[in-house]
Amino acid sequence: MKIYAWIGEDEFGSGKTGLKIGKTPAGYIPLAAMDFHLDRLARLKPQMETQAAENGKRIYLAEFEFKRIAAATAAGEPNPLCEGR
Repeated sequence: MKIYAWIGEDEFGSGKTGLKIGKTPAGYIPLAAMDFHLDRLARLKPQMETQAAENGKRIYLAEFEFKRIAAATAAGEPNPLCEGR
């Protein structure tokens, strides 16, 4: 399983790097997607270019690969794709 996300340094000067966020009707959401939706995330590049130009901070589209389960709920059906690793 792979996840892709736009990441970059905080524009407010904290020096920390994290997920970039986008404003939607539901509020602010992290700009991340599963590999089968990478095309949707890639279409945001012009907006990321504008944001990078305005803030002077480069933004990256990064790939993350599933490594391990850090925690899970007790309730619910187990997912073999996650727990069968």
